[in-house]
Formats: sequence, structure tokens, C-alpha cells
Amino acid sequence: MRSYQPSVVSNQQKTMTKSVSQRRRGTEKQREKTKNVTQRHKDTKAQRGVLFFLLLALLAAWRLNAVSAQEGASTVWQVFLGRDVGVNGADQLTFIDMLTGDEIVAEVNGERYTLAGDQVIYLDRPDKRIKVARPDGTVVDHPFIQPGGDTRRVDWLVAPDSSLIAWTLTGGTADALTTMTTLANLDGTNPRQVLLDGPRNAIRALPVAFNPDKTILYMDFQPDGVGDFTPFPQFAGLFSLDLATGTQAYLPGEPGCFCGAALGDGLLLRLAVAADLSGFDLRVVNLGGQVEETLPAIALVNFTQAGDLVIAPDGSKAVYAVAQIRDFGTPDQSVRTVFVLVDLSTMTQTPLTDPITTFVEPLAWTEDNTAIIFTSRQRDGTWKINLSDGQLDKVAEATYLGVLG
Repeated sequence: MRSYQPSVVSNQQKTMTKSVSQRRRGTEKQREKTKNVTQRHKDTKAQRGVLFFLLLALLAAWRLNAVSAQEGASTVWQVFLGRDVGVNGADQLTFIDMLTGDEIVAEVNGERYTLAGDQVIYLDRPDKRIKVARPDGTVVDHPFIQPGGDTRRVDWLVAPDSSLIAWTLTGGTADALTTMTTLANLDGTNPRQVLLDGPRNAIRALPVAFNPDKTILYMDFQPDGVGDFTPFPQFAGLFSLDLATGTQAYLPGEPGCFCGAALGDGLLLRLAVAADLSGFDLRVVNLGGQVEETLPAIALVNFTQAGDLVIAPDGSKAVYAVAQIRDFGTPDQSVRTVFVLVDLSTMTQTPLTDPITTFVEPLAWTEDNTAIIFTSRQRDGTWKINLSDGQLDKVAEATYLGVLG
């Protein structure tokens, strides 16, 4: 895999590149403010290759223009994750100021890193507490989302515009789980319990997505603990929760197989094992009109895992991953992943790539919906695939999480 080299660099990108080359300019005040933080580590694995992403600005160029045009606008940061690259194997979150190129690195030890407004929420593994990391390098306990005395699991979901956050606390015994779902503004104001579910045998309620106007929270009746061992997120019984009335209703065709799904732009995309076991059919449901169509499976022999569906912002396309695993759990285990492109206007799906030899998952579409950014849960790195030619390019050594600000 070769690193992408842009053929044209704008004046804005040149300014960014010049700023990045000056990232050693940090003052003593910044160093004091960011204790427990290592700034500007040029030689760490987490940051090598980040310059490629700054030059590309694939996902956030429009935000740069908006920020530069507004006096007093808040700083916009790109966020990258480097796993096991810090002191004693800690993870590193790298915050990059997209106008100046300045970098701040926070050392963390967690999982489920989630961008939320101007901070990153994650589960701290050693402390078993929910924490937030901020672009100034500080790491603190989350102010209002924390496990209780009998909590077995905490899950959360941030609205796409970062206005709301929903979280669940699941407690009880394995055969009698109870899940409490709470909704609040991102700053914790206006908290309200919206669902108390259970007790259920080995099943917890999991927040999945908001509808476009945030009046409905989509959730799943999730087999507790099983998802920790699947290569892609899977869903068993998707349902809607009306946030005003508390009314619950299964989505069309639910409960279904424990397979991948996506919700966005008024659509439900739902994978299901084909009747002849040849692969995965894709069911496309327009939730507004309850109209649905099933796209037949693409025949890929022994590709038995599928998921990580991502719908393009304009609702015209989607992409998902299918994987083949051989000798699972042995030293000889091998993995091959293929991306599948779904055209939602012609209702067709086609393989987008040749097999890739690791688990990889689509992360986001580029702004013009002509390329897909993807990452891996097994290794650091960020890649891009162009729809026009299926060209695969590595664009960063660290794992891209998104944009804050």
C-alpha cells in the first residue's frame, strides 16, 4: 500500500503545512497546562503520517473555510488515535489544530473512543469509569455518566450534531438484566429517564441512532457480551423509542438475525443471511413510507461475517464490509475483507475492492461522497478508497477518529 501524495496543494494547505513544520513552538504556559500530556512527539508511531491527512483535509475542508471566515470562532481539531504507543503501552489521542497545525497529545488507556462536541468520551479500562479527554490535554471523569454499584455495562450515543446524548446503565444478574436509558443535553442539562427495560435473560437495550429530528431513539435488544466477540457490530432486535411518549415499536422485519444494520437519512439498511447461505441479502427500508426492497446477496464464498454499514450523507449510496476468517483463534488465523458498494438509486450492490488481509471497517464518506475513509480495530492506520477506480491509499499511520469543534 502506498501513501497518497496530493498532486495539487492549495494556498490554505501550504499555510497548514508551514504551520505544522513549526509545531515545536510551544510555550512553557502550554506545557504547564497540559501536564500528563506529551506535546509534539514527532517520532511516535501515533503521529507519523498525520501530515498526509492535514494536507488532504478530506473530511473537514469545509469547516476550515467556515472557521477562517468567522471572527472568534472556536478552534477545530482533527483527532487521531494511536494504540499502545505511549508510556507503558498507553494509547495516545492526538489533537491537531486544523488552522495552525499545532498538536497536543493526551495519554489514555481506554476503549470506545467517541467524539462529543469539544471532547472525546471513552471507557477507562483500569478505572472502569467513563472519562473525557479534551484538546488542551486534560483527562477527567465524565461529569454525569458513570456506572452505579451494580452496573455491568455502560453504553452511550451522541447525536450527530452533538446536541444530545443518550446513555444506558445495565445491571442485575446475567439471567435478569435491567437497562435504564437516560437522555440529556450534551452538557448534562435537562436529563430525563426515557426507558426502563427488563429484567431480561442475557439481553440489554443498546442505543443505536437518532432519527433526523431527534424525536425518536433507535435501540436494539442486544445479546449481552456476544458483540464483544464479533468482528463487526451486529443487531438482533431493532426498535424505535418515541422520546415524547415513550412508545416502543419494532422496526419492520424485526427481530431479525444477529447481523449488521445502519440507520440514516430515513432509511434502515439490514443485512440478513441469504436463504441459500450464499452470502448476505440487504434489505432497504424507507421508514417514512414503510417501503422496502431486498437486494440479493453477492456470492462471495466463505465470507461469513458482514457489517459496519455506512450510509452516505446524501442517502444515495452506502458501503459495508464482508469478511472471511480461516483457522479462527489459531496462530494460523487469516482474514480477508471486501467492501461492498450499494447504489441506493439503482438498488444494486457490487464489490468495491479486492480482498484486504485484515479486519477493516468503513468510518465515513468524504464530503463529496466520492471516497470512503476506513480504519481497523486490529491495527492503527487510516485508508481511503476512491469509488471511481477502487484505488486504496493509506493516508495516515494513526487511526482517524474525526473532527471536534
